[in-house]
Amino acid sequence: MSQTAARLLGLLSLLMVPRTWSGTELADRLEVSPRTVRNDIGTLREIGYSINGTRGTEGGYRLSANGAGIPPLMFDADEAVAVAVGLHSGLSCIIGGMEETSALALAKLETILPAAVRAQVQSLAHFTVPVVGNQPMPIVDPNLIVTLIDHCRRHERLRFCYLDAGESATQEAANSSSAHGVHLEVEAYRLVNRQHRWQLLAFDPRAEDWRIFSAERIVPKTPSGRSFTPRPLPAEDIGDFVERHSTEPRWRHSAQVVVDAPASTVIRRLASAEGTVEALEDDRCLVTVGGQSLTTMALALARLDADFTVIDSPDLRDCLRRLSHLLGRAADDHAAPALEAPRTTNAAPRTDK
Repeated sequence: MSQTAARLLGLLSLLMVPRTWSGTELADRLEVSPRTVRNDIGTLREIGYSINGTRGTEGGYRLSANGAGIPPLMFDADEAVAVAVGLHSGLSCIIGGMEETSALALAKLETILPAAVRAQVQSLAHFTVPVVGNQPMPIVDPNLIVTLIDHCRRHERLRFCYLDAGESATQEAANSSSAHGVHLEVEAYRLVNRQHRWQLLAFDPRAEDWRIFSAERIVPKTPSGRSFTPRPLPAEDIGDFVERHSTEPRWRHSAQVVVDAPASTVIRRLASAEGTVEALEDDRCLVTVGGQSLTTMALALARLDADFTVIDSPDLRDCLRRLSHLLGRAADDHAAPALEAPRTTNAAPRTDK
């Protein structure tokens, strides 16, 4: 880091303390002249920081929170990794609607990181493990999301294997040669988060048509394809276009149930990624529930804490029956078997002569 950059970072750190600093105080802290402080304040203002300045004996400088935009932030290596960890977590979030924002921010962050710090961030997948067994949606590797966004940004063709339905790109990424699917090369344009599920809008030159791919089934190939000249998008509202043209089912399993509770109550207890709610008469509602597994759906319905009737899924009824027997046995009032305490001994180990 240059001497000027280090000094600006030190000045910014002082200004982030919520108080007014006199020019003399800042000069003493940074061991520079008051004139240098004034020049550095001007530099910070030029790059977007809003700094209030007042004259007089009680005057000084104070960082303002006002302004429409956020100025550039300066992080050290540990802070950058900490921010990236949070953004990676945001990509796997199933509620809150922050997935797309997290992906864009993470892509920008990784672009400007030094090589050593970027390597730390990209290795996050090795020590951050999402719990996938009870998720209503498939979890996509954050590094894959960043890769897809990077292809869109650089107008570079994406070469990938598109796995068969039901296979996970995360599971195959470590050994992509064993992936079963079709091999494609497309022009990547937009990554859309559709109802908590990532989908890639791309143009397929071989088919001469726009196509939509589920991100969880994409295994990128290296090296990347050649650059391409962007063509006009197929619609002004890309989200609506993907919604109307996607052929991918929202969930692996789904069912409709009638819940004996008002829609307003059920909506508060059911995550948007788990289902939709439609009000019915007599304070009941129709719920379309879905997930990656029948057990996930059953647990979501149990969380509603209300009576419900399954309309159209014998498989879900069988799952509910199995869970009912399992939980019923656990709830039976019978004497639990005594657990034998592990034996301990203070005797020294015998040694053979």
